Amino acid sequence: MIQIVLCNLNLQAAERGGCERIAQAIQTLLPEAQISLRHFAEIRRDPALIARATALVLGPQGTPFAAYDRGFLPWLRALAEVFPGPILGVCGGMQALALAWGGRLTTAFGESVGENYDGLRKVRGPLDVQLDVAALPSWLPDASRRKLLRWRDLGGQCFESHVEQVAETPSAFVTVARSDVTPVEAMAHRRRPILASQFHPELGWDEGCEAGRVWLQAWLELVRAVA
Repeated sequence: MIQIVLCNLNLQAAERGGCERIAQAIQTLLPEAQISLRHFAEIRRDPALIARATALVLGPQGTPFAAYDRGFLPWLRALAEVFPGPILGVCGGMQALALAWGGRLTTAFGESVGENYDGLRKVRGPLDVQLDVAALPSWLPDASRRKLLRWRDLGGQCFESHVEQVAETPSAFVTVARSDVTPVEAMAHRRRPILASQFHPELGWDEGCEAGRVWLQAWLELVRAVA
């Protein structure tokens, strides 16, 4: 049985809409998977909640990471370093991974971030994303790589919805996709099975964002390979 834990990174556990949409997309592409949605605070209190998980998804968030406690990023890095299975970061999930490894965030339009995102401009909607297939790490299974080779043929559009974005990829990761608006659209850990994207691979399938769906399919091929 493939068991996927979707970790809600929002400060408030009740904010789970983004994670639920990711869960629905994964269930559509991998109907046999058992998916459980957990708030990060639950997992911090009880790591046994992910002990039997095949894979872990770090979902989006709607609050600047400066509002999180000082232990959050060290905890997240420790979790990602010891979790043996595939990890997928989506939007805020990628930002959290980047920060945990020493990366840096900025806004897409050079604005200052305060205690929340109120009044700040958001990148939202379909965007052309260029995937660098040659930069994909060697640990990625052939089945995943074959999926991603379809990227350009599908048009390379992905759905975006973010205020902040990664400005500097940590040295442990490699940038594998970029766009004219966002310099780090996707990154992969150089040695561990961790993929992450700024774009939302679960959204926009009916708006021409087939590349996002393929990204999610490629990660699920990785999950199948280790199950």
